[in-house]
Amino acid sequence: MICVSCKSSLTGKFCSNCGEKSGTPKITFKSTIHSSLTTITNMDKGFLYNIKNLTIKPKVIVQEYINGKRKGIFNPISFLIISITAYLILESVLKPNNIATQEQIKTFREELSFKIGSSGGQFIKDYFKFFWILNILPLSILTKIFFKRYNLAEHITINSFILGYITLIFGSISLITFKYSLIFNPVIYIALIWYIYRVFHDKNEKLASLLIAALIVFLFILSVIAFIISIGAVKLYIN
Repeated sequence: MICVSCKSSLTGKFCSNCGEKSGTPKITFKSTIHSSLTTITNMDKGFLYNIKNLTIKPKVIVQEYINGKRKGIFNPISFLIISITAYLILESVLKPNNIATQEQIKTFREELSFKIGSSGGQFIKDYFKFFWILNILPLSILTKIFFKRYNLAEHITINSFILGYITLIFGSISLITFKYSLIFNPVIYIALIWYIYRVFHDKNEKLASLLIAALIVFLFILSVIAFIISIGAVKLYIN
């Protein structure tokens, strides 16, 4: 038997040269659906495995992935993208409450600050998935500055786990319960403080680690606001 990937001779279940599995069945609708569902629903590997371990022991799964374990752990970037997509589907059904009331909108309609914020907010609403994913970068820069033990790429990986989990679990729960929009959802930022602390905390300096996590999230919120204002100002200038 010949390996379909590297064309080496096969003598067992796996290729000794590249690791490809031998005797892979033909692709059918049944096998495709089964493979897709297994990747998402298997508690021992895949998407739900991430959720289970990020709930119980987030620091462990993160450290295992950073240290080279890949088997069973769903890719963190893919995890983040699927989590955001699932949240947006839920949001489209439930329709979160607007932060501003109609009376407030009427009062501040002509003010430049409101126009900028409104313009930026509309842009974020239209391209939310990309906006939320891009926010991994400033968040990772902040965690890198204050928790120096990993490089920036590793911080991006870690924060993809954290933000994906918080978006899906805490974002969905608070959306169902309070109909909070994600960006202006206090539950999200409180959860973010807690999970940054859980993943990065120093056992000998727990209080300091918690305060640093709170500072990181505060600066992160400022960066989100600054980004929205910048986008709004650019849109107004262009228009």
